[in-house]
Amino acid sequence: MTGLEFVKGDIVALKSGGPAMTVESIGNYAEGLAHGPEKGAKCIWFEGGKPQEHVFDVAVLEKVEP
Repeated sequence: MTGLEFVKGDIVALKSGGPAMTVESIGNYAEGLAHGPEKGAKCIWFEGGKPQEHVFDVAVLEKVEP
């Protein structure tokens, strides 16, 4: 998977495991102050009842069934 198959609203998880997350946006996060991955997915999930968010390189994510 190249990450181009991910779209806003997809449910994903890290290939190494972890919670199910929702893709909030896909983009180039290498520019500007973010210094993130060039092909990144901003994901959101809940942990302990609190929303969390992080930008992951699409190479480390896979789609999961909700």
